[in-house]
Amino acid sequence: MTRVLITGAGGFLGRRLARAIAAGTPLAGPDGRIGPASQLELVDLRVPEMPAGALVPVARMAADLADPAVAAALGCRGADVIFHLAASLTLDAERAPDAAWAVNVEALRRMTEAAEGRPRVIFTSSIAVFGGSLPAETGDDLRPLPATGYGTHKAIAELMLADLSRRGRIDGRSLRLPIVVTRPGAPTPAISDRIAALIRAPLAGRDVVSPLPPGASVPLASAGAVVAGLLRLQAVAEDDLPPGRALNLPAVTTTIDALAGAVAAHGAAGRISFAPEPDLTRIVGGWPQRFVSARAEPLGIRPDGGLDAIIADYLAHEGAGHVRH
Repeated sequence: MTRVLITGAGGFLGRRLARAIAAGTPLAGPDGRIGPASQLELVDLRVPEMPAGALVPVARMAADLADPAVAAALGCRGADVIFHLAASLTLDAERAPDAAWAVNVEALRRMTEAAEGRPRVIFTSSIAVFGGSLPAETGDDLRPLPATGYGTHKAIAELMLADLSRRGRIDGRSLRLPIVVTRPGAPTPAISDRIAALIRAPLAGRDVVSPLPPGASVPLASAGAVVAGLLRLQAVAEDDLPPGRALNLPAVTTTIDALAGAVAAHGAAGRISFAPEPDLTRIVGGWPQRFVSARAEPLGIRPDGGLDAIIADYLAHEGAGHVRH
């Protein structure tokens, strides 16, 4: 019996993860056995969509994790595995830091401290925990020095999960994500989605303006690589986890100009023009450009095969409405 809870299940990563688990993807259960989930619970601010073709029982509910009572109640629901994807992102955290703290830190604290039975908690951390003067390559063991409130919240959450694991309350593990592309649907102001739009819009036949200059370097991962990494991290034996229980998801680093060329090569009808925005360029420029991990591959956590693989992942799973020349 493996009961699974996904927070942030209405987002594009949450939906992909929910579909995989609902389809019977094997997980590590509380007794160490590998098998499909016995129950899947999906939680977001709005009731998440039902995964098509679910082979396991699925429950869905709307819940605001910023409400202390709600967060604590979720922790008491008896999940054996919790994938915690819910978050208030970079720009929201800069504009409303107190509200973002309630979601990014307090909700996780209340949920995990209320949890019973030492659940396995898989947390989506972020490249944004790193900042300052960065080396040519940013690996797992570089000291976090976040330059945004969002990155600070993620760094705090990593340490909190490691400490709760040390105390025997949970079995926590954190996967730091690079810029994840590409969310389907209408554009949002999130930095990652502004970059994702450079793939999504041209493939749908729409012109788009890049907020970053052509030579800006960005470390990318597909939604498929993220979901595969989260599922693999869930299955790793506890003794094989790295110190601090956190590691990077290796990224594919490219320039915006190269990304535009790759999208065009996939038959995009829309064009990319450039109007760099200084604030956004500064934030992205402060993140690692080459995001690597010495520990990921030995654990079976791998990057995408390149830009073509990232674009193909989007087209296969989310981009059915793309327009070719």
